[in-house]
Amino acid sequence: MKLLPRWLRDNFRIKFGLFLLATLLWLLVVSQRSYEHLIRIPVVVVGLKPGKVIVNEIPAFAEVKFHAQGRELFRMQFFNHPYLQLDISTISYYYTFKPRLDMIVVTGGLDAQPIDVIAPDSIQVVLGDRLELKLPVSPQITALPAAGYTFVGEFEVNPPEVKLIGPHTNIVKLTSIKTTEVELEDVKRNTELQLDLELPDIYGLKVIPPQVRVLIRVERLGECVITHVPMKVHNIPRGKEVIVDPLTVNVKISGGISRISELEADSIKAWVDFREYGIVSHGSAPVHVELGENTEVVEIKPTDVRLIVRRK
Repeated sequence: MKLLPRWLRDNFRIKFGLFLLATLLWLLVVSQRSYEHLIRIPVVVVGLKPGKVIVNEIPAFAEVKFHAQGRELFRMQFFNHPYLQLDISTISYYYTFKPRLDMIVVTGGLDAQPIDVIAPDSIQVVLGDRLELKLPVSPQITALPAAGYTFVGEFEVNPPEVKLIGPHTNIVKLTSIKTTEVELEDVKRNTELQLDLELPDIYGLKVIPPQVRVLIRVERLGECVITHVPMKVHNIPRGKEVIVDPLTVNVKISGGISRISELEADSIKAWVDFREYGIVSHGSAPVHVELGENTEVVEIKPTDVRLIVRRK
């Protein structure tokens, strides 16, 4: 109160009461008067045929001039919103509407009269055939494990597929949906990411769900030696019998601790290719080993094996 000037502090309550009364009288007078006012109202599309989708952009709002009393205009702005209804139930492919006053729906018993649609001058609607399909999600993740660690398995996407709903001609050519790009370094522990999807620029396209989760599994790097891995020979010519000497090899493997601990000799593919026989001296051929992802061959003993070839 001390901040107020003295002339306002004297009889403050009376002066404040008179101010409120004057304000209420002013609002009463204003609300009783009639005005013409331009209001931005939403455009609502109804009557879309089953199996169809809208493939072009529809204006979200229309500018309409209304005639109404002040209190009605106030209700229209904040409580009961009128809208321009676009009924497309008779359209199969395309149509251009000229917005009319009879398309405007005044809600909530408002006593307001639309008198002119200022914008837009026209609204074009183009329809296409509706298509639903499921596509796999391709994570765009560039990740590097920290020293002494390795990734275990592929990046796990949940859900692995998403549903697309949109115009047939635009989405039928798609083969997958990508996530947003992410770069990670020095990853030491299991990491879960929630990623948005990179959607093609197709009007009216819906994707369910709009996000996916990606789990990156990480483990400490370990090594082990698998002994007595059986050998096979590929591409043996007809009429030939081939014996490998020795029959097994030892393979030293590097990878995630849990993964390499599950490996056994029979689960590892080791072979020689008969087409390489003779390329290396002394009738031997190099040993090849195939492992799963995120595991590496450190050493093979022996690296070459002798092939004994006989006629059947």
